[in-house]
Amino acid sequence: MAATIKDIARKLNISVSTVSYALNGGPRPVPDEVRARVLEVAKELNYRPSRIARSMITGRSQTIGIVPPEVSENVFLSPYLHQMINGIVNEAGKSHQDLLIFTRYSSTESEELMSVLVDGRVDGVVFIAPHFSHKSVEIATSTHLPCVAVSGAPLKGIASFTVNNEDGIRQAMQHLFDLGHRKIAHIAGREDMLDSVLRLQAYRQFLADRGLQLNDQWVRFGEFQIDGGRRAFEEFAVMKDRPTAIVCSNDEMAIGAIHQAHKMGFDIPGDMSIVGFDGTPSCESVYPALTSVAQPISELSTAAVASLMSIIVGAQPQQSQVFNSRLEVRASTSRPKEDSL
Repeated sequence: MAATIKDIARKLNISVSTVSYALNGGPRPVPDEVRARVLEVAKELNYRPSRIARSMITGRSQTIGIVPPEVSENVFLSPYLHQMINGIVNEAGKSHQDLLIFTRYSSTESEELMSVLVDGRVDGVVFIAPHFSHKSVEIATSTHLPCVAVSGAPLKGIASFTVNNEDGIRQAMQHLFDLGHRKIAHIAGREDMLDSVLRLQAYRQFLADRGLQLNDQWVRFGEFQIDGGRRAFEEFAVMKDRPTAIVCSNDEMAIGAIHQAHKMGFDIPGDMSIVGFDGTPSCESVYPALTSVAQPISELSTAAVASLMSIIVGAQPQQSQVFNSRLEVRASTSRPKEDSL
């Protein structure tokens, strides 16, 4: 049977609470010599601390929660989520935090959200790209649960870490414009997610600023999914007035568009140039390699977790921050065919 703090207390003839304070660093101070003796006996008895017992004493679970944009089938196949969660794991590990990903909740049922967020399993939450209708953010803030957000809708009173969406789209559009493209389409994400809305607005603004044609038929919503990109490309491909380039609101939709182009016998970028957004590793695994607006996902996740930990321990949290993006040009973009100009 594993040793307990009672065994340590009995061997040293001191109280259980003193042993607990010595092992957990509080909440009451213990003389250095007593703490040294407790640690020595704990090692001698091969004592292994109970995380549950420790959390009851410290009031902390040493666990950070992650709430994804939504819980749906295959949501974690997203390359963006892969990178984001990996960054959160790396930063949380520096503070010896475990992670709990909330995968069984409804974004519309308030009582269910309340139970999973405030039942003591986590000390704080990182919301990834919360959309406008996501009630979990409102619930978390109303119960004073420490939380931060990465991307997504602006949250009142919550530190938010986002990329400059408008500048990212401007970079993509300017790249295509400089190549000679004037018929540029856009595959947007979701209408209830701020990143998608801002990227669509930036697309339209660029066209207006350059005096280019704004054709509503050249805008499709792909829901940030590969299949959405496939469907959108198929619709563009059969248009009489076909665009020569597509700017996508994420890499997944851009990759879906490339796959559909191959299926339909189109050459990328010969027949149509395609640009993604996120700069995930999947850009290099598709043919041709995808030109994409790269987000500093690792920096976003690191800043978010660092800020959350500051809130949890009672320090001054970092203020909201907007990060710059950069266009990474690869083989999926080129000058348009002369007969398309």
